[in-house]
Amino acid sequence: MSKFSDQSGADIMERIVTRITIAACTRARPRMFADLLQSLQALDVPQGAELSFVFVENDVQLSIANLVDDFHKRTGWPAKAAHEPTLGISHARNAALSTAREDGADWLAFVDDDEQVRHDWLRLLWAGAKDAGAQLAGGPVVPIAPPMGCSDSEADVLAYLERAASVSNAAKAAAMAAGKRFDLATNNWIADLAALEAADLRFDAAYGMSGGEDTDLSRRAHTAGLRLAWVPSAIVTEETPSARLTTSYIAERARAQSITKFKLMTAANPSKARLSAAAQIVSKGLSGAVRIALWPILGRYNYHRGIRALGIAQGFWAGLRGEGQSSYSSVTGE
Repeated sequence: MSKFSDQSGADIMERIVTRITIAACTRARPRMFADLLQSLQALDVPQGAELSFVFVENDVQLSIANLVDDFHKRTGWPAKAAHEPTLGISHARNAALSTAREDGADWLAFVDDDEQVRHDWLRLLWAGAKDAGAQLAGGPVVPIAPPMGCSDSEADVLAYLERAASVSNAAKAAAMAAGKRFDLATNNWIADLAALEAADLRFDAAYGMSGGEDTDLSRRAHTAGLRLAWVPSAIVTEETPSARLTTSYIAERARAQSITKFKLMTAANPSKARLSAAAQIVSKGLSGAVRIALWPILGRYNYHRGIRALGIAQGFWAGLRGEGQSSYSSVTGE
């Protein structure tokens, strides 16, 4: 916590202020990043807090400085444009983490550069973390259509993504209520920096190109004894580019995530990971085939679940064969 004095005439009142840094990492999505900044400037400032911002460009050159400077001039809030030329999302997130610590922040919040926040997002997320006595908290990400709209087939995929997100969010809420472990992603995330530092938690560079660095940190935080919280009311929206609104993207995304999941499982327990992967290949392969075959009866949502299940089976099979993935090497969006 930081203290400062606020003088009015001869009266000096000391009050305690919590410093919250909001961070986003960006690469090759200038229009989406500008939209994020536009939404951030309308944020409610939580009572008892002061805000600062750090935006990390993970690319060869720093090109966002003018956008960040304009954001600072419009809002009056301290805002930095940081440059992390070493490619990898873990490097970018760690750069934000280091900058926030150097600036004396007490809490660090993350959103993604393809998202937009609601005015009450930070207030609700921080309040939810404090109410739960948590050192790490997250909230829902709601997929939305791109600005130019969707074709019928893209709208079909978007409807699936919206429902799948709702199911996942409900599962996290249920896990928290039952006292079970759940994973938190940095696309809507806030953490107590002192707790992270005490547990020596940073994002693992091994997941820099594949993603999964946030899941890994979330699990290590849980193991270290940090309390995690899910805050259903703290909602952000994520623009879904047309390139992601295809069945092939659903399958490839599931495949990539499953390769990374196998890597996480292997790090925790190598022998158990191989058995679990084999079981997933069989169960997801069968359930995926059945859902696809019966989609006229089960509906389009189950068709897309079937596509995803086959992608999961392919990912675990690839993991068993020693394949990796580098989904962070390419960028969708603008």
